[in-house]
Amino acid sequence: MSSPPEPPGFPHCARCPYLATGPAARCAACAAGTLRLVGERACPVCSQQLDRNLSCCNELCLDRRRRIGRIQAIAYQSGALRRVLYDYKFRGARGWAVILGRLVLGWLAVHPASPAPDLIVANPGYPGPDRSRFLHAEAVLAAAADQDAGWPVGLGLIVKPGPTARSADAPADAKRAIGRELRGLLQITDPARTAGRRILVFDDICTTGRQLDAVAGCLLDTGGAARVDGLVLARAPWSSTQRPGPTDRGAGTGR
Repeated sequence: MSSPPEPPGFPHCARCPYLATGPAARCAACAAGTLRLVGERACPVCSQQLDRNLSCCNELCLDRRRRIGRIQAIAYQSGALRRVLYDYKFRGARGWAVILGRLVLGWLAVHPASPAPDLIVANPGYPGPDRSRFLHAEAVLAAAADQDAGWPVGLGLIVKPGPTARSADAPADAKRAIGRELRGLLQITDPARTAGRRILVFDDICTTGRQLDAVAGCLLDTGGAARVDGLVLARAPWSSTQRPGPTDRGAGTGR
């Protein structure tokens, strides 16, 4: 009896014999050989790389007004994952939603939270005036829910009814302003489903965490959530000497 074929490795998923079937554990294990995973030398709040003094240079982590509990990341935004996310978000490669959804499911299975989240939502995108825009984070979460209905995914419970300024490549002070703008726009569609819940907010990329913090603020204040944490596919890494200030920039496509 011949042994099962080996997967070609991430990101060569298009020619993988398991592309149509997965399961999530196989995809996550395969991708782990390529991804730059977040290790022990990472901030316990935002998953950023710690500097040589074992301190985090993300101002959000020390902000007393921070609403998000902890932001965990599957990997750093580098190499193949960075290219895949760029193609997915900006070049119309929407088929990656299925694979990225499997990476999320695989990570959740290997890193069970205690207590587990009562609800998983996406950082909402603006669908446009005709509601035709592709919503990247929601699509990944929807793909994950389609493959495993056991997770408490709540799509559409928090919405963004209007546009905000583009945050990708924006300096730190602009990201703070965009976070405040976002907080003013967000709406909870069914507070009864969010009240008292431990909620996990999913997004594709995190640079400063300001958008996740804005979503957490809405879920806590308007939705009555008990606690809100974050999970992202990719954490934009900063260099050991980079200290984000009013004019410093993130890593390409983060928020």
